[in-house]
Amino acid sequence: MTEPAAHFFLTRRTAIDLRSIHARSRREWGEELADRYIADLYATMQKAAANPEAGRLRQRRSAPFLMIPAQRHFVIYDLIPRGIAVLTIQHQVRDTETLIAELTPAFLAEVKRLKRGT
Repeated sequence: MTEPAAHFFLTRRTAIDLRSIHARSRREWGEELADRYIADLYATMQKAAANPEAGRLRQRRSAPFLMIPAQRHFVIYDLIPRGIAVLTIQHQVRDTETLIAELTPAFLAEVKRLKRGT
């Protein structure tokens, strides 16, 4: 019997992040490279869903959530019953710890909604 596929779910915040990253990438590098960059981010999210424990390596910076690098960004996520909830995608030069501390209440509320719906 095969194991069910791991899933990743995007929060509203993540969808906004991805649109912003794509727009900026398109301006800087052109459409083709921007599309490839976004595809790489999605591939990283799928890898995180398949192996969510990988995010524990950087958890001290993203507590209480998990975080993995993705190109020039970090994917910040939490575990939910059917996979992971991607909470935000932030550039690696950002002060990730402060951002997470500020957004933790909103992230926790979003994860709670996702856990109820899955």
